[in-house]
Amino acid sequence: MLKYINYQLLDDEEQQKQLERAVAPLISRNIRQNIDAFRQYIPSVLEMLHEHEVQQFSLFCTAQQQLNIVDFATGRVFYTADPMQEVADELSDYFQHASYFCLRADADGQEWRHQPLPAKVDVMLVFGMGLGLHLLELISSSRIRFMVIYEPSADVFACSAQAADWREILDTAHAVGTHIFLQIGSEANSLPAELQELLDFDQDLNEIFVYRHQFHPMMDDVIAYVMKNHGNSEALLQSSHIFTPYKDYADYVAERAGNVIGSEQVSPVEDPAAQALYEKNMAALATFYPKVHQELLNHKTRAWKLVTDSKGNLNLYHQKRHGLFHQDLNVESTQLVDYFIEHPFKDDVVLSQRTSYKFRNYLHFSKIVELQPHIEKILTQQSKLPEQVETLIVFGIGLGQHIELLTKQRNIKNLFLCEPNLDFFAASLWVTDWAGIIEQADSSGGRIYLNLGGDGSHYFYDLMSQFYQVGAYSIADTYMLSTYYNVGMQKAIADLRAELRVVLAMGEYYDHARFGIAHSYHSLHSGQRFLKHANNEYKHLPALDLPVFIIGNGPSLDQCFEYLKEYRDQVILISCGTALRSLHKHDICPDFHAEIEQNRATYDWVTQIKDPDYLKRINLLSVNGIHPDTSALFKATYLCFKDGEASTYIFHNGMKKNGYKVASLAYAYPTVTNMVMNYAIKLGWKCFYLFGVDLGFIDINQHHSQHSAYYKTDGSQAYDYKARHGGGVPAPGNFRAQLYTKPEFDVSRKLIEQAITKAGRKLEVYNCSDGVKIKGTVPLLPENILLEQSTTQRKDELLSALFQEAFYPAVPELADKIYRALDPDLYDKSMQTWLELLAEDATDTASAKALVNEQWNFMRSRAVVDKDITFCLFHGSSNFIAAVLTKIVANITTENDEALQTFNQVLAIWRGYLEQGRSRYLSDPLAFDSVSVSYLFTPPKAKPVTDTN
Repeated sequence: MLKYINYQLLDDEEQQKQLERAVAPLISRNIRQNIDAFRQYIPSVLEMLHEHEVQQFSLFCTAQQQLNIVDFATGRVFYTADPMQEVADELSDYFQHASYFCLRADADGQEWRHQPLPAKVDVMLVFGMGLGLHLLELISSSRIRFMVIYEPSADVFACSAQAADWREILDTAHAVGTHIFLQIGSEANSLPAELQELLDFDQDLNEIFVYRHQFHPMMDDVIAYVMKNHGNSEALLQSSHIFTPYKDYADYVAERAGNVIGSEQVSPVEDPAAQALYEKNMAALATFYPKVHQELLNHKTRAWKLVTDSKGNLNLYHQKRHGLFHQDLNVESTQLVDYFIEHPFKDDVVLSQRTSYKFRNYLHFSKIVELQPHIEKILTQQSKLPEQVETLIVFGIGLGQHIELLTKQRNIKNLFLCEPNLDFFAASLWVTDWAGIIEQADSSGGRIYLNLGGDGSHYFYDLMSQFYQVGAYSIADTYMLSTYYNVGMQKAIADLRAELRVVLAMGEYYDHARFGIAHSYHSLHSGQRFLKHANNEYKHLPALDLPVFIIGNGPSLDQCFEYLKEYRDQVILISCGTALRSLHKHDICPDFHAEIEQNRATYDWVTQIKDPDYLKRINLLSVNGIHPDTSALFKATYLCFKDGEASTYIFHNGMKKNGYKVASLAYAYPTVTNMVMNYAIKLGWKCFYLFGVDLGFIDINQHHSQHSAYYKTDGSQAYDYKARHGGGVPAPGNFRAQLYTKPEFDVSRKLIEQAITKAGRKLEVYNCSDGVKIKGTVPLLPENILLEQSTTQRKDELLSALFQEAFYPAVPELADKIYRALDPDLYDKSMQTWLELLAEDATDTASAKALVNEQWNFMRSRAVVDKDITFCLFHGSSNFIAAVLTKIVANITTENDEALQTFNQVLAIWRGYLEQGRSRYLSDPLAFDSVSVSYLFTPPKAKPVTDTN
């Protein structure tokens, strides 16, 4: 449970650095002498060591000044805080319980068999190298003829070359006659063939000893196979056998979990007290969580069962891989809780909102600048877990002892429990007093949310829906505890944090809401047409059978222009965002162009095309907040509403009341491509081809088409993309094994996949982009496209008929009818009431919490008043500021007066925000956004040339 690097480092960074400096000479000496030893005995590994580049594992120094291995991608460590003692105990156990199998013997029906390690051993198979601390003792304690060492990771081998004394290992092996075969990079899946090679040395070989130093998905299957086929030489030497790694999330076992050498004798749980606890817990679940209760009644153990281990402790045992989850449940649970109380992890996805230069004049972002020093002060404060915890998310229940300990020591108001492995939760009912935990929460007004089963991919949607019940701002006061590592769950946690960051960063703040309402009013008033929600009247039209080319602006678009020209007349071509300039440069005119941003930056990007007649040949697809100046550039504008926006709430509902049921898009963010896919699916098209929808890049400096406005005429970038957006994270590719993406693109990919999955009908989606892999699409190289011939005239006629039926006629008269229903006097009165509510500074923790809660309740009360626009304008901004205030409240103590002062300083900035927001809207309620990014395209002024002669 505690195999994370932070548990093994000193809290004082300078002291930790001193330890690392102290061990550095040892590492340098080891490397030098080990390279000499390998050159003498195993020269074949030298090239690997010289050319090796670290990919996943590296060395670090523990607080006990010992070397250990860390997976720097996850922060997990290989050994406990004392690797030498850990390996010494393991060897002591192995010498008495050495695992083995025979090539020729009678079958014994055992999955594992043991005997004391004999003085002479013909063959020993070592699965896992680790730091290599076990190797010298094995060679010294028994006369081993052939030792085959399997180590799947070159990183781990490199770590051992820095930490172990390979000179002594190899000298000793040479002295006692041990032949060492290093199988670096091998998962042992060629073992049958390698056993045959050993038999070619000596046909009398029979007894093969197995030393497992680590659990590994593939090597464990190999070990299980050879143990099961004890005595069956035909099966053991069958080189055609295909081994299968353990891939299911429920089959994950940590590399150095309990019972690594397989010697444990476990027994069923036969404790009457445990049986009574189980029945008590099931009764509580039947009362409070009846669905969970029913699920557990039907549950059958998949992989892990509850057992009593050799120490007499309750434990979880993987039946196929023979691994124990805990070394000591009680000790680990206590240490985990103690560490978490001293070093709680609180996520800051809400508070890390960045400002953008183009939005510098927005009220919201000008206030962010004022708040930044206070926010940074909050983020740097490290405090203990407070006595009163607003929200805690626990990833991984296991046997639940840590949760029982934690709920006894802290009062937790909202407890979110996530456990993908139902085996674990079912076993915990025999160990943990869930009835007591649930009843305590119920009596104190707390809530416990159980998110059980699945693979963790649903956490984002489940947790967001649960957060909204208690107030989305509570995310800022949310602590997270990851109990144990599981590949699937860690990915779900990382995805959750990335998705929260993207979604919350896109939260609708005051300026976005205000301008969205104004732009939507203009769209309706100027006669722009809206898509019908139901397609019953036009779903039979032949235009919906035409293939649709969706053109993104990814780097791979540069290789597709000839194909776009070839099929131009046979398809509907839709350009997305900045891809339009790339198409224009290649004399390709799309049928439709799409934009999603509502600020005026889209106007600056589009007008980089100095060809008004070209633009007037193109129809614009967008959502209701599109900027009026941008829509005026095109032939006509066709709109949908976008879910979750204040402007949608006002005008979508308003049109519905007047008999117009307009389509609204659920997955229209975060990129234009998401909006287009959702829009086109909603309209009824069935066959799609994606070009330049890379959502990633092979080279961070090649992030969009070279022909777009992201690049200047000399090929240089319009701005430093990497500095602005960050580098990339690895992702599976559409045509290649791997490339790089960024969080926004990854969310975009997931939402495209969701749009395809939830289309409600069969779609054909061909991904012709050399970008990330998108589930639900078929990879298709552009040269392999086959389409039927068609004519431009025929296509235009079909499209004209479709759009005549699919969109409502212009209804400009509804704009004033809907908007004038909002009462500015009521808004003014609400704002005055709000400011009065916040007039007094907080004096202590209780008054600060009360103030945040009163504001939340006030906002909820405004949401149900139809004529009051207060909620629509300030919902997102008030959530953000409540998050900041809530974060500060958690740090207010009698010893920390500065936190209370910071709270009141932020409150003063918020009062100014509300007052300015009130006056700006009332003075010009239908003002348009005025953002400009023309500075991106302005060439630098030439320096004057002076004559020095």
